[in-house]
Amino acid sequence: MNRQQIEAEINNYTVREITMAKITKAGLPIPVKPKELVEGIDIFAEWEQMKKNYGGIANIPFHALGDYLDKWTSLIAYARWVEAIADIDQATAREIRDTIKKQLYTLQEGGRELREAMVHVEPLYREWEQKYTESLSMMIAIKALREGYERRADAISREITRRMNDDE
Repeated sequence: MNRQQIEAEINNYTVREITMAKITKAGLPIPVKPKELVEGIDIFAEWEQMKKNYGGIANIPFHALGDYLDKWTSLIAYARWVEAIADIDQATAREIRDTIKKQLYTLQEGGRELREAMVHVEPLYREWEQKYTESLSMMIAIKALREGYERRADAISREITRRMNDDE
């Protein structure tokens, strides 16, 4: 295999579009970006303002809490989808990088250490090492955000549950 063949084979590893097509074909709805995100509404600031306006979370009316919990639930569903896409991109970039490394290694001359070193200076390998690092960083960041969103939604849900238990 030569460098041109290695580069041409990269297209065989891109699976995001194939995955999305299969999900669409299965009829599963893909979460859309919540309108708050589209419109640039900061729901963190909105939450802080709501607590301030009502004098704390315990005083926010049920309907407002329910509406707000719905916003967080939509945000979490969307964040989970974005996280899944980031995970697919990261796994794909890792697989491409590792495959390129193995294939370029076989093209190199010399001993094991020299061949390994030569692979790491190859532009194609360096490009995919960078793409892998970026996609891994993105996945980690999105996962952390999603987990934070879930914690916020859990807190709102607990407040609703607490109030319902107080009414009994």
